[in-house]
Amino acid sequence: MKRAVFFVVCCMVIACRPERKRTPEITHLNTEQHVDSVQQSDGMKIYRGLFVTGRNGKTFRSCGSEKDNYYVIDSTHQLDELYETIFQRSPAFPNEYVYVEMKGALQVGDRAASLHGFDSSIVAYDILTFEQKNYRNTCIPYDFWAIGNQPDWSLQVSSSEGIIALKDYSHNEVYLFEYFAPKIINDEVFTYYSNNYATQTAINAVFKRMSCNDGLPGNDYEYTATVIINGKRFSGCGIRGSDVQ
Repeated sequence: MKRAVFFVVCCMVIACRPERKRTPEITHLNTEQHVDSVQQSDGMKIYRGLFVTGRNGKTFRSCGSEKDNYYVIDSTHQLDELYETIFQRSPAFPNEYVYVEMKGALQVGDRAASLHGFDSSIVAYDILTFEQKNYRNTCIPYDFWAIGNQPDWSLQVSSSEGIIALKDYSHNEVYLFEYFAPKIINDEVFTYYSNNYATQTAINAVFKRMSCNDGLPGNDYEYTATVIINGKRFSGCGIRGSDVQ
């Protein structure tokens, strides 16, 4: 499996326009419809999963099976621009995945794919959805997501991706850490610790099974989330994923 080493960089600042939103507009998807692909009448398929353009070229991880990694051949010539544009509105870290739905065809990897260690490629013919990854659309298992309102922030905890990543939208900053398994108390309290020695930052993220509301009517969650990074405190609500044991 191709796996980028994210934790060497912890804080990355990107200039944003004043009208920046937390994420681009998202499509609310039924997670039961998240499958590797859907057969199309013309012989091609709709591929759903996580996409990144980075040091290994353009790559894709399928929904439902994060071990299925493919090299992407972009016949649309849109993916690089879409990837760059989506992070002009939000802080980002190197080799960050986005959620994509694309119409394409699977083929044996060409020379470029082989050079990057892939034996299969997907030729992308049409981009249907291209969104910043969040707890609503990600189809790769995760431990927890956390969201806050004041200040505006989010946290992803993912053993599948091997990262703990906090985005502070109010200050346009990212804090990135290597994933370590949590300390668990009675399946009620989950505590994650990690350090990024390159940037001399440490994180302590605690999820407690306790009702939580993010300040908006109807936005009720099962967990509270408290995150401390070098003494800076973030409080909000947590969403438990399928990866947490």
